[in-house]
Amino acid sequence: MDSAKSNAEITGRFKVSISARLTAFFGYIIPTFGGAISALYLIGMLRALRQSETAGFSAVMAGLTEVTIPVLIALYLGTFLGLAVIITIIVRMVVQTRKSSPLSWFLLLNGLLCLVPAILFLEAESMIIEVLLNPGKSSGIAGAASTINLYSMLSIAAAGAVFLIFMVLSLLPFSSRSKPKWSPLIAAVLIEILIIGLTIFFQLRLKWLYQSTTL
Repeated sequence: MDSAKSNAEITGRFKVSISARLTAFFGYIIPTFGGAISALYLIGMLRALRQSETAGFSAVMAGLTEVTIPVLIALYLGTFLGLAVIITIIVRMVVQTRKSSPLSWFLLLNGLLCLVPAILFLEAESMIIEVLLNPGKSSGIAGAASTINLYSMLSIAAAGAVFLIFMVLSLLPFSSRSKPKWSPLIAAVLIEILIIGLTIFFQLRLKWLYQSTTL
């Protein structure tokens, strides 16, 4: 019996599996970049609007429809990959291994951070919609452009920061109790519910934006 196994049996702790952490990394990183890509497209759309003073309500809604697609696709992929994370944790609970499942705080932190870029993009997009629906209560898109750009840039910057955090947490060695725990599974399920909820919201918004282009 090697010393690593002996120490694990004495302390009741095993190293947390890097492969399981990488599964969570790939499962949660896609929604992160989806929000940033949509934010980048939104900045480009604002630039185009400044150059075209004749763009009407339908044209702006059509532009918002297009920029929403990347984040929605990423959230759908994140939903399916989030299920893979849950399945991986369940398998590791059933099959006895020398490595522990990812800790609940690891899953919660990564899962929540992965949604930050999408939420920042959502805020920027919502500001444009608010201006379009209530033109008399604001100075128009031009007046809100600086704030919209700020949220969009924060979304892009957040994606880069989250990627670095994910990489560090996925590769740093740390340990956990060897016996099966329910907390990582509960954490993964909660994050999956949040991703599904945000996916449904963006899907409904995309449908509304598409219908608004014909008004």
